[in-house]
Amino acid sequence: MGPYGAPTLTEPPYFIASTNPFARILALFCLSTPLMVTVDWVSGLTALVLEVIALAAGGVKFRHLARMAWPILLAAPLASVTMLLYAKPSGQVYFSWWLMNISDNSIKLASAILIRVLALALPAVALFLHTDPTRAADALAQNAKLPVRFVLASLAAVRMTGQLMNEWRIMELARRARGLTDTGKFKRFGQMAFAMLVIAIRRAADLSTAMEARGFGSNPRSWARPSEWRGRDTLTILAGIGIAAVALGAAVWAGTFRWFGL
Repeated sequence: MGPYGAPTLTEPPYFIASTNPFARILALFCLSTPLMVTVDWVSGLTALVLEVIALAAGGVKFRHLARMAWPILLAAPLASVTMLLYAKPSGQVYFSWWLMNISDNSIKLASAILIRVLALALPAVALFLHTDPTRAADALAQNAKLPVRFVLASLAAVRMTGQLMNEWRIMELARRARGLTDTGKFKRFGQMAFAMLVIAIRRAADLSTAMEARGFGSNPRSWARPSEWRGRDTLTILAGIGIAAVALGAAVWAGTFRWFGL
């Protein structure tokens, strides 16, 4: 139990997950924003290698990360294939048919896009594995100083999402038990969506009244779970800045730095 009898959240299982959620947001911003100014394979590969080392040192399980990030692993090759076929031809042209051209420039851009998607997306997934919504809301309100009403309303919406999904499944089973799922799939979906909209609006109204009655919109307000800023949070941000700086420096040193791939 925390102060005043408030329940405490369990400590996350590894280093990165135990850092402040706001620190992870800042680290991701400091890492990804500089990498967007250039599209080349050297900076992307350098960032990806350093990210893998940092995530491994931070305790991330890559098997679990792969299960969570499989859409990204699928989308990255598709994005590179598009760039390979439709990028502006430059240098030696190896294949040309209608709008599709494979040249030295398209091959470089395709490889750069493939590596860069992984370098930008995988840290985003890894940094927010095992992130509790309540801990994130506390950090955004106390450390980022976002409006309390906005943060708490967003937290309530996240908490309600799982409940609404359960109610959708219950409604589906109830209609199936009554023999209402045999025909008219689109009509059935529209009816269920309208019913869920009504339920969501009613629940939002009740929740808003309850939050107002309990003083959730008061300013200033106290917090049952203080969001602390520790040395590991600053270290996480510095790691993001360092990875971006080393990656851009490697691209400049190798002569592959290209403003937005131009």
